[in-house]
Amino acid sequence: MEQQKNYIVFQCYGNESIFHECTYALLSLSRLYTPGQLINTEIWIYTDNPGWFSSFKDCTLPIHYRAVNDKTIKAWKGEINFVHRVKVEVLKDFIKDKSGNILYLDCDIVVTHPIDQVLKNINSGQLYMHVREGLVGDRGNKVLAKLNDHYKNKSPLKIKEKPVHEFAMWNAGVLGFNTKYAHILEEVLAFTDSEYPNFPKHIIEQFAFSIYFQQAGLVKAAAPYIFHYWNLKEARDILSSFFTHFKDKSWVELTRYSSLVQMHALMQEKANFYRNRGMLGSMTSKKWLPEKQDWAELIKQL
Repeated sequence: MEQQKNYIVFQCYGNESIFHECTYALLSLSRLYTPGQLINTEIWIYTDNPGWFSSFKDCTLPIHYRAVNDKTIKAWKGEINFVHRVKVEVLKDFIKDKSGNILYLDCDIVVTHPIDQVLKNINSGQLYMHVREGLVGDRGNKVLAKLNDHYKNKSPLKIKEKPVHEFAMWNAGVLGFNTKYAHILEEVLAFTDSEYPNFPKHIIEQFAFSIYFQQAGLVKAAAPYIFHYWNLKEARDILSSFFTHFKDKSWVELTRYSSLVQMHALMQEKANFYRNRGMLGSMTSKKWLPEKQDWAELIKQL
């Protein structure tokens, strides 16, 4: 099968912390690919501040921009005023004039391994989401249990005769699909618009993607290639410190130094803290905060 064009898509707008995350994600790609290696691939960023990225004069990634403003973002949130609805509208807008392989990435990701095989698989018709989080009917997950109770007790629902509790919930921080599946976006948007008012939780959009990707075919996990640190908001302080300290460095230098920020290790530190904080810590809701980084000292590790 002929390899179609590849498109990596981000949405990056709003406060500076989102731009730090997106830039760190781009740096993770630069750690894996030398100039010219991302063959037949374009990176597109929907952003309200293209100047942020174009300020990195020596960045060799094939980056393109589509400017958005507050008015557009508000419209894409829809009448339901749902921030995660914007993702669906971004993808709908993008594929209006594109044909090929789409790899959508949330900003809070790290590309940990080359994604060539992922893009080849998408080209052959396979679908990707980040990672399988469990069956909706799984009582061990409080969020999924609430979703299941809603559809079981309050609003019984079947998708093409399949009960909701039989679907798996997948994390939607990564979405991979060929544009021949464009119809899925319409289905996801319709489901989100109809269901969010009845169950106004952040997971409705990703549940919609989970349902209709599974209806279309077998969903593969992008987690072996891409790490999504969605529940590590504390990392924003570290990224802010990083980009402040290295603000005068070139893209090549930033790429090298960005390896000092280890999201996996931070995630493990956070998990260990909450596992071991004890009864008093739990009663007082003691929170984990990452250590301040001494970048000059850390550079010595490279």
